[in-house]
Amino acid sequence: GKSKDMEPKGKGKGKSKDMAPKGKGKGKGKRPAEPEGPPDEIEEIGEAVHPCEDDLICKCTNARVPHFNARIFLENKEEIGRLDEIFGPINSFYFSVKPAEGIKADSFKKGKKFYVDTMKLLPMSRFLPQPPIAKTGKGGGGKGKGKGKGKGK
Repeated sequence: GKSKDMEPKGKGKGKSKDMAPKGKGKGKGKRPAEPEGPPDEIEEIGEAVHPCEDDLICKCTNARVPHFNARIFLENKEEIGRLDEIFGPINSFYFSVKPAEGIKADSFKKGKKFYVDTMKLLPMSRFLPQPPIAKTGKGGGGKGKGKGKGKGK
């Protein structure tokens, strides 16, 4: 029985190596560390509603959910600030933008369209309660998901 000896070896070992994100985002060798350039693709994320204190309140017009701190752009990929908070009902939510240096929240007219890096969008399903997937026999796998991803305020 040669096949029996072969089985235990390498079971579940090869995976952990590939998954470790080594040197991610440091830009070693390839590119000098520079401020992020404009994204390859942007898509409309929302439109201005009104300024609030120093932030700009926007209504989301995209079916997907932007990352916290995602950079917000104008149509010409000019960065105007970063996404600060998301609030409101899940089917028509709003977000606030912290304007970048030298950009005033009240300089945007109501209805002004804003854009976001397409890589910085998450599917809404990520935020909806998922039917519990019974991976283990006990079925208690769905607890504690999605916590601690906030902003640490």
